[in-house]
Amino acid sequence: MSQPSGAILTALFADGDRGRREAVKLYASVQKEIRLVAVVGTGRELLQQLQDAVAVDVLIVDALLPDMGIFDLLFELARMRLKEPPAVLVTLCAANEAMRHRLLTAGADFIILKPYHLASLFDTALYTANTSQSLQERRARSHINWHLAALKAPASMEGTDYIRWILSELVLRTPTATADELYRTIAMMESHTTPNTISKAVGRSVQAIWKQASQEYLDLCEYFGEGTDKPLSNMKLIKGLAVRIRWELGL
Repeated sequence: MSQPSGAILTALFADGDRGRREAVKLYASVQKEIRLVAVVGTGRELLQQLQDAVAVDVLIVDALLPDMGIFDLLFELARMRLKEPPAVLVTLCAANEAMRHRLLTAGADFIILKPYHLASLFDTALYTANTSQSLQERRARSHINWHLAALKAPASMEGTDYIRWILSELVLRTPTATADELYRTIAMMESHTTPNTISKAVGRSVQAIWKQASQEYLDLCEYFGEGTDKPLSNMKLIKGLAVRIRWELGL
């Protein structure tokens, strides 16, 4: 959530290591820029804090919580569709470029590698809260991730990442953009690919979504008056989702 100048930011810290939790609590007590609202050891405890209407600016979450994986946690956060979703800082031991990309597209705003100095952790949390996406963008991302999960869109497929990006553009910036315009824009951003390659990747993800036959997908087919014997076209599925998400966000 946006903060007035000079306001103290709030954070919730989740880590399965008891020693690290105690160290973070001790450090938090002697600095003045971030107030720790809660320190928990599991993902379920973190989610319960948020369900209890605890409002925070940034979540500091270890990727190796004892009860759930980081991607499961990010999905649950998206499914909550919080009115004011916090920024998310993920701590982990190592991350290649593919892992970083997956985390950032799944809902993380920033990543810090362990081991870290506590001063660096708090500085990074402050930076994450102050420079992450706007509230509207975080809300949109949360809704987009929830709908893709409900469709059982395969997270490992490149086409799903393209769908997520296209949805963000349609929801927040250019709701009337055509497929050609969107594919060309992505191709210009990624010099190693072409609009045709992007279209095919999106098509493979749509095909996989169709095979899952989730209730979310069946609802989209009904919305368009289409049967389920073949996949919806790429842009019919994406634009149908975009319309629904814009309505949910009041745009």
